[in-house]
Amino acid sequence: MEEIKAHVLTADMGGTHANVALFACGGDDRFELVRHKSYASREITDFPSLLAEFLRREGSGLKPPAGRACIDFAGPVDTERSKACPTNLDWGFTAAEVQERTGLAGVTLLNDFEAVGYGMEILAVNRPEAFVRLSSAGDLPPRTGTKLPAVIIGAGTGLGTSILVQNPRNGRYRPIPAEGGHADFAATEELEFDVARWIRDNRNHSRQNPTDCERVVSGPGIANIYQALWELERGAADSSVFDRVSAADIFDRPAIIAQNAHGDGLCRRTMDFWVRCYARAAKNCALFPLAPGGVFLAGGIAAKVLPEFQTGLFMEEFTRCDIPGIRTILERTPVFVITDYSIGLYGCAGVAMNPDQLT
Repeated sequence: MEEIKAHVLTADMGGTHANVALFACGGDDRFELVRHKSYASREITDFPSLLAEFLRREGSGLKPPAGRACIDFAGPVDTERSKACPTNLDWGFTAAEVQERTGLAGVTLLNDFEAVGYGMEILAVNRPEAFVRLSSAGDLPPRTGTKLPAVIIGAGTGLGTSILVQNPRNGRYRPIPAEGGHADFAATEELEFDVARWIRDNRNHSRQNPTDCERVVSGPGIANIYQALWELERGAADSSVFDRVSAADIFDRPAIIAQNAHGDGLCRRTMDFWVRCYARAAKNCALFPLAPGGVFLAGGIAAKVLPEFQTGLFMEEFTRCDIPGIRTILERTPVFVITDYSIGLYGCAGVAMNPDQLT
């Protein structure tokens, strides 16, 4: 980067990992990630102090020094953007605590998929190759001019969603925070009803409540589907693979299942089931609201198992619809996988440099 105008501290607080980074900021949406470290979220006991220590170790010597921070987390943001209560963790923190421990001039809090939304245009400028198209046609939204509504959906530890609309004040996308991952799971076939019933009976807090989409379309959702199919199809799987999956930590199980999908029948059925459900969740996001600007698959899983999305199964399910006119709309909708998991950090960097865009 020829000219560095500022450095900013960013953090992406997920249910499995917390990613902390320092960005060098230039003009015209140019950002460079200069320091980065990942932590296990469940091992963190004092996040503000962790950020202060990271800044002390990694930020020393940077010129100009970091002046502001922006942090995103998986969960709803209060109207004052003052407190973070991550949905899948048993601890939280406040913006005031971070500012006090780090000594930074300002700290902004974002929902994690709000940060992904703000990162869309910045990542497209800095790493356009990180957008892999699944649809037969469609381009990335233009940098200038009219930006059509778009949606983001991403499976990781949970399932996040956001709606992107153009801000008339600055012409950029403004993400609308959403909790679409907690919408009810929409089963369409007998086996899906059976799996949803198994998850409701064995994974829900209460059997009286419906299975939500996140319990299927997420990393833990892959493990839920696998376990459900194992019990529904007794004797139809390799017990040695099942033993490996069962012995692993719950957050490591999806990777084992995906790695064995080309050799084990149950793992293959699990991944196909999961991809179809993911496509249907993305389709529902694209229809409410209509998203001619595109559907963008973020989160940590899609990039790791990209070939699963490139077989045609995802787009086949995404465009499957009984109403010809609606099917045409879906067929015209651009669909991209975002392969750079740092997109939320890029979004945080952009907001840290210009927090006024939130108003």
